Amino acid sequence: MKSRNFLLLILFVVPLLFLFAQSEDNVEIKPVVLHGTEIHKLISSNNGVTYPIYISLPGSYNSGKKYPVVYMLDAYSSFGTMTQMAKLLAFSKEIPELIIVGISSGGGSKEFIYNRARDFTPTKVSLDKLPEELHIMTPTSGGADQFMEFIEKDLIPFVESNYNVEQNERTLVGHSYGGLFCLYTLFTKPELFNRYVSISPALFWDDEYLAKVEREFYTKNKNLHKTVYTAVGKLEHERFRNPFVRLINSIEERNYKGLKLITKIADDETHYSIIPYIVTHGLNKVFYNYHKE
Repeated sequence: MKSRNFLLLILFVVPLLFLFAQSEDNVEIKPVVLHGTEIHKLISSNNGVTYPIYISLPGSYNSGKKYPVVYMLDAYSSFGTMTQMAKLLAFSKEIPELIIVGISSGGGSKEFIYNRARDFTPTKVSLDKLPEELHIMTPTSGGADQFMEFIEKDLIPFVESNYNVEQNERTLVGHSYGGLFCLYTLFTKPELFNRYVSISPALFWDDEYLAKVEREFYTKNKNLHKTVYTAVGKLEHERFRNPFVRLINSIEERNYKGLKLITKIADDETHYSIIPYIVTHGLNKVFYNYHKE
């Protein structure tokens, strides 16, 4: 009797276990997708580069409202962090609901490093003028003007013709080389954006080239009706901290009419731990009076 029961176990239970194991192996594995996001591909009209564009829409988007737009650099590495944090802050009414437009990079990390070094730096610099540890992060340089033209002539028109955006409510945010690009845009084409968030800007670039750009801007412009938040980590290398302090001192001495400048040297923050400041401090500060404006 016992042997018969054992035989039944073998004949009926074991095949069922095998069937379940097979069905589990055949389950389709899908990637995680951020809710309320879209991906488009735009080709730059000036240099033919294809940019994946990540767009995050607010939860109330289908209500017909119009929203401020935040254009963020380095979406390849930071889009998830930025969009999820921004939605939490919007939920708690600390910032308005936003459309976030992330400019990403095709390919993998190698292409990402190449593209950001090309697009965010305003001048061509040879590697022997950079610290050795930055060589791997700077395989090329000098394409900021072309990248700015892509944003102005291709990206902004695409966004503003396809989404419910509030006119003239554009914010540009970036970190490191992206922070450098933000401030370069501020002093060369300030009209493109009305709010700027520049975190750990690489102001050492080309013997502090941006300081020269700011000086030249000031010779022709005493007004700068913009809101700017910029910060650097206290634990960052002095190549980031020292030029930051010099530039901020210079801008404050100019006393530009209309400029709202908020600055911070962040305790306990390194070059990478400070990235969430883009949202938690940067967007929080530049949109502080948004609902009253």
